[in-house]
Amino acid sequence: MTTMYTVMPPEQLWSGMWTEIGDTKEIRMNGLLMQVRPVNDTEAVIVRLLDCPLEAYLDPSNLPGSTVPLSGNTSPT
Repeated sequence: MTTMYTVMPPEQLWSGMWTEIGDTKEIRMNGLLMQVRPVNDTEAVIVRLLDCPLEAYLDPSNLPGSTVPLSGNTSPT
Protein backbone atom coordinates (compact mmCIF):
# COMPACT_ATOMS: atom_id res chain seq x y z
CA MET A 1 0.00 0.00 0.00
CA THR A 2 1.21 3.48 -0.87
CA THR A 3 0.34 6.74 0.85
CA MET A 4 0.35 9.88 -1.25
CA TYR A 5 0.67 13.24 0.47
CA THR A 6 -0.61 15.92 -1.89
CA VAL A 7 -2.75 19.04 -1.95
CA MET A 8 -4.33 17.99 -5.26
CA PRO A 9 -7.98 16.86 -5.11
CA PRO A 10 -8.42 13.12 -5.74
CA GLU A 11 -10.56 13.79 -8.83
CA GLN A 12 -7.69 15.63 -10.49
CA LEU A 13 -5.05 13.20 -9.28
CA TRP A 14 -6.81 10.11 -10.63
CA SER A 15 -8.47 11.61 -13.72
CA GLY A 16 -7.69 9.52 -16.78
CA MET A 17 -6.11 6.74 -14.73
CA TRP A 18 -8.34 4.01 -16.11
CA THR A 19 -8.82 5.21 -19.67
CA GLU A 20 -7.46 2.95 -22.36
CA ILE A 21 -5.05 4.18 -25.00
CA GLY A 22 -6.64 3.65 -28.38
CA ASP A 23 -5.12 2.38 -31.61
CA THR A 24 -2.24 0.39 -30.16
CA LYS A 25 -0.75 -2.80 -31.51
CA GLU A 26 1.73 -5.38 -30.35
CA ILE A 27 4.92 -5.97 -32.31
CA ARG A 28 8.01 -8.07 -31.73
CA MET A 29 11.21 -6.20 -32.45
CA ASN A 30 14.71 -7.53 -31.78
CA GLY A 31 13.22 -10.25 -29.56
CA LEU A 32 11.16 -7.80 -27.47
CA LEU A 33 7.37 -7.87 -27.43
CA MET A 34 6.13 -4.31 -27.07
CA GLN A 35 2.90 -2.36 -27.27
CA VAL A 36 3.22 0.59 -29.66
CA ARG A 37 1.01 3.39 -30.97
CA PRO A 38 1.55 4.05 -34.70
CA VAL A 39 2.42 7.66 -35.55
CA ASN A 40 2.43 7.17 -39.32
CA ASP A 41 2.97 4.32 -41.79
CA THR A 42 6.66 3.90 -41.00
CA GLU A 43 7.11 4.59 -37.28
CA ALA A 44 5.46 4.13 -33.90
CA VAL A 45 5.90 5.24 -30.30
CA ILE A 46 6.56 2.67 -27.57
CA VAL A 47 3.73 2.52 -25.01
CA ARG A 48 5.16 -0.29 -22.87
CA LEU A 49 7.29 -3.43 -22.97
CA LEU A 50 5.29 -6.62 -22.60
CA ASP A 51 7.75 -9.52 -22.79
CA CYS A 52 11.50 -9.03 -22.62
CA PRO A 53 14.56 -9.76 -20.52
CA LEU A 54 15.05 -7.49 -17.50
CA GLU A 55 18.12 -5.77 -18.94
CA ALA A 56 15.98 -4.48 -21.85
CA TYR A 57 14.35 -2.03 -19.43
CA LEU A 58 17.75 -0.37 -18.90
CA ASP A 59 18.30 0.32 -22.61
CA PRO A 60 17.32 3.95 -23.35
CA SER A 61 16.08 3.00 -26.84
CA ASN A 62 13.32 0.91 -25.22
CA LEU A 63 11.88 3.70 -23.05
CA PRO A 64 8.15 4.43 -23.37
CA GLY A 65 7.80 7.43 -25.66
CA SER A 66 10.74 6.39 -27.84
CA THR A 67 10.14 6.09 -31.57
CA VAL A 68 10.71 2.77 -33.36
CA PRO A 69 10.38 1.85 -37.05
CA LEU A 70 7.39 -0.24 -38.10
CA SER A 71 9.20 -1.69 -41.10
CA GLY A 72 12.23 -3.90 -41.28
CA ASN A 73 12.84 -6.39 -38.48
CA THR A 74 9.41 -6.12 -36.85
CA SER A 75 6.77 -8.79 -37.02
CA PRO A 76 3.23 -8.52 -35.68
CA THR A 77 2.24 -11.00 -32.99
